[in-house]
Amino acid sequence: MKNQLPFSFQAPENAAFENYIAGENQQLLHSLENEKEQLVFIWGENGSGKTHLLQAIAGHYQNKGLNALYIPLQLDDDYPPELLDGLEMMDLVCLDDLHNVSGDHQWEEALFHFFNRIRDNSGRLILAANNSAINLGIHLPDLKSRLTWGLTYQAKVLNDHDKIDVLKLRAHQKGFEMTDDIANYLLKRATRNMTDLMTLLEKLDYESLAEQRKVTIPFIKQYL
Repeated sequence: MKNQLPFSFQAPENAAFENYIAGENQQLLHSLENEKEQLVFIWGENGSGKTHLLQAIAGHYQNKGLNALYIPLQLDDDYPPELLDGLEMMDLVCLDDLHNVSGDHQWEEALFHFFNRIRDNSGRLILAANNSAINLGIHLPDLKSRLTWGLTYQAKVLNDHDKIDVLKLRAHQKGFEMTDDIANYLLKRATRNMTDLMTLLEKLDYESLAEQRKVTIPFIKQYL
């Protein structure tokens, strides 16, 4: 089944439980790791780590030889509701960005029926959105009800200390060391949103390699 699906559905290798800084989300992390709850709904603002967690657990299952998929939902011809057909046979399905398809009649119907099928097959379903199930704008009452059946967690945004730890960890994974001073400088000069910070770090790493320079405060000043 997996070979018939777009490669982009596979969980990226760089998202793992080991490189996830939990902060106030320790209980959420524990619930995902213990694999006991069949349905988990995670909501929180952009940059709160939802995508990392979904990709991490999909990769975790795949590393154990289980069938798992991470799928970012969107209203797009390449992502029709029919892509859910047959996925109830998977051990784990992670559906990200549920808010992108909420309110769409076809998607809501497809999600409702898929929910029932994967439950009947004892598969595990983890969903993420930018708002709670109640405030997500879902029109189908039965689907809204299904989303409240399992565990629900609000993913909390990291504090500045944890964000610095994330920056240093990600820099180390890329092969260079980032000091507290450099991480603090980035945090003060750039947006505090983790998604934006990770994008900036990627760009800094690329530019430093291209210019054969270390990532230092003077280098960042020049780049910004």
